[in-house]
Amino acid sequence: MKKKIPLLVFIIVCLVDLFGIYFDEISVVYIAKPLLMISLFWYYYVNAKTLNNYFIAGLAASFLGDVLLLGTGEMYFLLGLLFFLTAHVFYILMVIKSFKKTNPSQVLLASIPYVLIFITLLSILYSSLGTMKIPVIIYAITISVFGAVSLILYLQQKTKTALILVAGVFIFIISDAVLALNLFYEEQAFYPILIMITYVFAQYLICKFALLTYKN
Repeated sequence: MKKKIPLLVFIIVCLVDLFGIYFDEISVVYIAKPLLMISLFWYYYVNAKTLNNYFIAGLAASFLGDVLLLGTGEMYFLLGLLFFLTAHVFYILMVIKSFKKTNPSQVLLASIPYVLIFITLLSILYSSLGTMKIPVIIYAITISVFGAVSLILYLQQKTKTALILVAGVFIFIISDAVLALNLFYEEQAFYPILIMITYVFAQYLICKFALLTYKN
């Protein structure tokens, strides 16, 4: 039971954050959002038998990204984007550490779906990105690499644990895609809720992968 308490806290923080977003209670969001990755780290720390520094660094970068994206203006957005890009780099390194010997066919097969997603989304957004073209493209390439890396791992292992990671990264991409559509294409009232639900679920699945992979 003691090990489940942090997960319960994480879920409660997620619900409080969603409440703040839905009812446009900015003060609630300002309190809850920084606690998301803190509570998820608590869950990871209590349940992990072996701590993975890449995952912890990814969580820390995600925390900073969450905090910075609470700010308004282009500079806060760029800094938030930078820290989430950094988080993905740490997550990618964590996954690569689990690789067996890769071959070109695996890399090609795993890259195809994410290249298609990248091209499709960029074709929709490109004309409206303005000065954000280069940062957004670099970020999109990074998370696409994360997706391909997760799929390579699944093709090598064919395990439930690897599939959890694939799902987590794909949901993360959905979250980021909806965020980009909301910011640069067309705002929708339900987008902020969808962005947050997919974001926290994706981070939880990546955490679950880290716990299952480094359990010894």
